[in-house]
Amino acid sequence: MNELQRLAYLQAMDIQPYFPRKVLPGAKPSPHYDIPVAPARVAKPEKAANVAQAKQGIRGAGLAAIDELRSTPESVRKATVTPILQQNKEVAERPDSKTVVEQESTLRFTLRYYRIDDRLVVLDEVPSQGSDQLGRESRKLVQAILKALGCSSAELSMQVEEFSWPVQSGYFMKNSPEVEAARAISGFLQMRQETDGFANLLIFAGQVEELFLQNAPDKTARDFESSKGYHISVTHSLASMLAVPNLKRDVWQHLQPLRKRIDGSS
Repeated sequence: MNELQRLAYLQAMDIQPYFPRKVLPGAKPSPHYDIPVAPARVAKPEKAANVAQAKQGIRGAGLAAIDELRSTPESVRKATVTPILQQNKEVAERPDSKTVVEQESTLRFTLRYYRIDDRLVVLDEVPSQGSDQLGRESRKLVQAILKALGCSSAELSMQVEEFSWPVQSGYFMKNSPEVEAARAISGFLQMRQETDGFANLLIFAGQVEELFLQNAPDKTARDFESSKGYHISVTHSLASMLAVPNLKRDVWQHLQPLRKRIDGSS
């Protein structure tokens, strides 16, 4: 539809057209409108009859077009309108780079995986800005906890493997970051379980705590059996215990079921 015809329809429906006189900040550039007829002004008395006749002709053209649209079969109207609506819906649902960045930035963490022996492996959530000293203190603390659980010093030569989330930047997630992260961790642990064959998983967790507890039969449980056949024990992170030593008392209570299983398997 050209611009003159569009104006005719608008005037027939008593809609005042609007044309910005200057460029608005951030607005998309408008097409060039070459309109030979100036905006309608108050007609002089001697031309009133001609103006009225012209308006009647424009209104008649607009009403005729509306009547033509109404008389068009519904199937034809749907065939014309539906692709446009579907295209608009796809554009609205299409993720842009800003959406991807926002999803990625909501959840970021790194887990260190330690294989102790066939009975036990450890996941430790590492602070995003931890120092080397904090790393050494965390290692000493986890060694002390493992000794208290009944693991001998010979079993503390731990080999570390890291898992970081997000695993890849710049891609769109179909689900929330929490759901996608939980699935990624589950896949990582499944591969490690097939390789290492562990019976117990001890997790020193910070923000990933909810990712594991959401699968527990009781949401408040700190020790439960996973659907993969091994037991999961979730407690406070090593960094939080170093910052707040009183948390060690809670951790010791959380790990009592794990200590009994390790003693029973010795």
